[in-house]
Amino acid sequence: MKKLTLLTAVFIISLMSVNAQRFGIKAGLNLSGINTDTELAEMQTEDLLAGLNGGFVFELNPFEHVGFRAEALFSQKGYSLTTDADIDGTDIVTDYSLNMDYLEIPVLMKFKFGPAYFTAGPYFAYAVSGDEIISMTIDGEELAESQIEEQGAIPSNDIFKDGEFNGDNINFDRTDFGIQAGAGIEFMKFFAELRYAAGLTDIDKDKGLTEDDFTKNYTISITAGILFGK
Repeated sequence: MKKLTLLTAVFIISLMSVNAQRFGIKAGLNLSGINTDTELAEMQTEDLLAGLNGGFVFELNPFEHVGFRAEALFSQKGYSLTTDADIDGTDIVTDYSLNMDYLEIPVLMKFKFGPAYFTAGPYFAYAVSGDEIISMTIDGEELAESQIEEQGAIPSNDIFKDGEFNGDNINFDRTDFGIQAGAGIEFMKFFAELRYAAGLTDIDKDKGLTEDDFTKNYTISITAGILFGK
């Protein structure tokens, strides 16, 4: 964690020292979910999970229509799933959500056409905290946590990839890598944009039922901000 913080600080200072033409801040909303291919996926209903997104923005614009943007962000991602199964006449409904807080660094190409612009490029993220929330009902009766463990919905062993994670045992990779693309509009020093990010990292390898199963983040971000400089 200390190494990541130091690397982020060095990254920001380096950008500022190379005559970064513009710098500023942004903030907004994340709507996140997962791309997945598991045997359980057909039984599940997914809801987008809302979270915060914000941080610092740095731009280099060496050409009239082409530039570079790098960001150092706090980004909340995750997903929410509901599984409704009828087993031998018993109705079992499981609600599951994963909430992850990431430090995220996108490095993007920027293409500008008048007040409009488009961005695209990779991002790297590292989760600094997170939690899982699981609830279950059987024939309409809500179960206590100990009863959910008995049903096998909460892991009861100590085999976890990262061990203790923010006080909870979470079997997920902390790192996430992917690509982003978006569009925005600028007015004087202000800007607003819409962006889509697709994770390329399987963040949940150990929970799949087969080797081919995968779970990858995707995020829709709506943000606004302000930039200073030329």
